[in-house]
Amino acid sequence: MPEHADEREVSIDLVEEVREGAARNLSRYAAATKAWYDNKLAPRYFVPGDMLLRHALSLGKL
Repeated sequence: MPEHADEREVSIDLVEEVREGAARNLSRYAAATKAWYDNKLAPRYFVPGDMLLRHALSLGKL
């Protein structure tokens, strides 16, 4: 068993390294996607008296 312990530790280290790289890539992708989406949004400005459709908080009647 002891001779395989070193191999397992190396394997676990590699898995953790790949997982950390994937997490970095995911956060980079999420930031880039948010920046792209935010860039495409048109700003909206509301003033008192504008007619707006309210989103109902409950799933029942308005």
